[in-house]
Amino acid sequence: MTSFLTHRVHVHDARLPLHRRHSALRTCLTLFAPYGFRATYHHLTLSAAIPRRLEADPDALVRAVEELHEARVLWLARAEEYAALRRAEKRAGRRAVVNPRPWWLRS
Repeated sequence: MTSFLTHRVHVHDARLPLHRRHSALRTCLTLFAPYGFRATYHHLTLSAAIPRRLEADPDALVRAVEELHEARVLWLARAEEYAALRRAEKRAGRRAVVNPRPWWLRS
């Protein structure tokens, strides 16, 4: 399976046809969709103003993937903080989780 960052590069590549760039954006959504695929796609469609005809504004795909990338970076940072906290708790002998997993780590 390819990575989020690989497909992000495809979205930025203006040499690719628009339908391939759009497909790369949708693949990014399959790899990271904080609200679920459809809800996240709808959010990006509104916030990046993706038109029905991509030829009207091809830069909308770049705006959408960048917003998604920024959210992913924040999510990864929070997940790493949580993992570091759990490792420290386990080293201290607290194996049971006092607080349930945060919402952003639930699957």
